[in-house]
Amino acid sequence: MRLNNEQAKPIADTLRIAAVGEFGFFGYTGGLEHHDWLLVLLSVCVFVLIEGAAVLTLRERT
Repeated sequence: MRLNNEQAKPIADTLRIAAVGEFGFFGYTGGLEHHDWLLVLLSVCVFVLIEGAAVLTLRERT
């Protein structure tokens, strides 16, 4: 799918917000409340994947 710059920036920003929200919720819940470090590790992996999607969305523009 081809996006122009005005379309790509909001999509990348939305992906980044979703990544931080996911990591904040599941990372905090797993780490501090339940001491479930597997959940924290999975949360970090999902954060990296979503952030990677945001970077790829913006990289298509250049």
